[in-house]
Amino acid sequence: MKKFIFLLFLFKCNFLFCSEKIDISFEYPDIKGDFYVAGTVFFPPSSILSSDNIAVMDTATKKEVPSRITVSEKWPDSSILSAEIIFPANTGKKTAYAIFYGKEIKRGKIFSEPAVLPTVAFFTGSTGRTAENIDVSVGQINVRVDKSISIRYWWYVLPLMVLIFFTVCRSLTISRRYKSE
Repeated sequence: MKKFIFLLFLFKCNFLFCSEKIDISFEYPDIKGDFYVAGTVFFPPSSILSSDNIAVMDTATKKEVPSRITVSEKWPDSSILSAEIIFPANTGKKTAYAIFYGKEIKRGKIFSEPAVLPTVAFFTGSTGRTAENIDVSVGQINVRVDKSISIRYWWYVLPLMVLIFFTVCRSLTISRRYKSE
């Protein structure tokens, strides 16, 4: 009986102190080279209290991938509800990634300032890709600001002056009527 209770205790401790895994799915872009994979992940209540307990790992080698994790929302018990995660990937070596989280996970590889690279949205589990996360490259945008004193920038002044003129004329007409009566 004592052995059974001890095994039950070990089994329970194993569930208390094991990490959880969330598989990441994304489509590799048509470009060659580096790009970023970004998305939002939701966690159950009381599962993690710090972003240091979340890590992105290569599922084949179990090596940690540098990531930037920003907590978006928290549960009422101050545990993390959702987090925005961004990490680098490369089209040269297609790799399967997963997010591991739990009390025994300690994130070691962090990057703070990402470079200017294309970004691909990931989705977790069997959910589909959302339309609002599609990154479309439009190329360079040139903006010219002209601060000249041209009449086309003052077009609204003429209608305002006409309205003010008619308002003043009407008020003078009305005041003359009342004075004459």
